[in-house]
Amino acid sequence: MAAANAEARARLALLAEELKRGRIVEARLVEPGYHVHGLCDRETDAIIIDPAPATVSTLLHELLHRRYPRWGERRVAAEERRLMRYLSDDEIRWWYGQYLRRRKRQRRPVAVRHSEEG
Repeated sequence: MAAANAEARARLALLAEELKRGRIVEARLVEPGYHVHGLCDRETDAIIIDPAPATVSTLLHELLHRRYPRWGERRVAAEERRLMRYLSDDEIRWWYGQYLRRRKRQRRPVAVRHSEEG
């Protein structure tokens, strides 16, 4: 366990150095039939991140928790994955747009309290 932790820390340090090189772009990524979260463009050496798929997945997950409070984590996660498979790229954009319009930013961190279901 200690060796794995040291290896992970060393890898993270290397990635932090890589991050300093910059060339990180936020953009919409489109590939029909897939929800692409990011890619490393070998030609330009840029990393391109699309925050919409991960944000929409998390949003749906938390909406399911709120709408179905008796569902356990396993059921919510399975339903989130199922719903994401049905969404087209345009629908992902719609949900992401709705999220951006409705979100309220809070400066103060929110302490997370874990339920017993976890």
